[in-house]
Amino acid sequence: MFKFIHTSDWHLGQNFYGYDRSEEQQAFLTKLTSIVRKHKPDALLVSGDIYHTAAPSNATVSLYVQSMLEIHHACPSMEIIVIAGNHDSASRLDSDSRLWQLARVTVLGGIARKEDGRADLDHHIIKVSDKGIVAAVPFAYPSSFPNVTTEALPTDQRQQAYFQALLNRANHGNVYQQLPVVLMAHLAVNGSDITGHDSIGMMDTVSMSTLGQGYDYAALGHIHRPQNVSARIRYCGTPLAVSFDEQCEHSVSIIEIDEHGAMPRIETKRIKNMKPLHTIPSQEPVTFDEALELLQELPDDEPAYIRLNVSVDRYLPHGAQERTALALANKACRFCEIKKTVTTAMPGQVTQMTVEEFNTKSPLEIANQYFKEKLGDEMNDEQKKMFNYIYQLVTEENRQ
Repeated sequence: MFKFIHTSDWHLGQNFYGYDRSEEQQAFLTKLTSIVRKHKPDALLVSGDIYHTAAPSNATVSLYVQSMLEIHHACPSMEIIVIAGNHDSASRLDSDSRLWQLARVTVLGGIARKEDGRADLDHHIIKVSDKGIVAAVPFAYPSSFPNVTTEALPTDQRQQAYFQALLNRANHGNVYQQLPVVLMAHLAVNGSDITGHDSIGMMDTVSMSTLGQGYDYAALGHIHRPQNVSARIRYCGTPLAVSFDEQCEHSVSIIEIDEHGAMPRIETKRIKNMKPLHTIPSQEPVTFDEALELLQELPDDEPAYIRLNVSVDRYLPHGAQERTALALANKACRFCEIKKTVTTAMPGQVTQMTVEEFNTKSPLEIANQYFKEKLGDEMNDEQKKMFNYIYQLVTEENRQ
């Protein structure tokens, strides 16, 4: 039997509205260490986005290094496999990967290539003693995947060809042992629930067939909501919410697979954030005054980040930020933002203009039209005055 922990999307070093989250992240890593110590898995798989930025601070790197060593000491026989996500720097992770091997940690930042430029598949296959085989693929754009043979494929075919060749290689020689085969990757699969990612724009996705065939479990990262895309494909989700829109239970997954071809058994271990992210109210927006009343129901001693879900006619009431901060003055929670839903009826369609029509309008007329279509009213005299002042500053700067 192959027993392993699947986790991803730690986003260490995230600065949340100016707040440092290292205390929360340390608490998660301490919890993960205790889970490892209790369950003694054969492997810990970290499927990308270790850091929130490609250039983490020294303090964030120190948090990561110290925590990984503590996790290793909690179960010295356990293999740890880490792949880069889209938020990570592949070269940064690869730079000290050989040193990490002393602590049974395999780090894969980028996709390895041979001298002739073809894929070095063996570099991405890790055999976990006599328990299982892991085929680990760090994040890469589809066009960045190398060819797997001397025959060059079009760039749009290389990703799928790479995954299948890697799995074929992983299964080569596995006929007799029949060890479970686990595929690690950091990407978005068609049909997955991306709720919580809505605020960051479009997300590139691939079909399930791109992952190839021959794996017993796909340990994926990138999507923050924990879910099974199929019986063998799973996102473990992020252990801590990265945005207010991630309203779901956060956890790490413990997986057991008896042998190659067997169905995985999945158990989740909830990660409770010491400083949760609350949207108040969580469903439909209310008036600003009603939202302030709801704030009074918060426990005084609960440290949390707060987003007010407010409906407004056009604008927030004067001094809304100050009134909210005052309402929370005696509470332990952190106030972050007010989410506005404008209830004023808007025009049915955005005005379309030709280039010629656009060139006949002044910058102020264009700005006023945009303002009206977005907020349902024209700019007042003070706003027009402010716009003209900023426009003059920008114009003078460009001339220089």
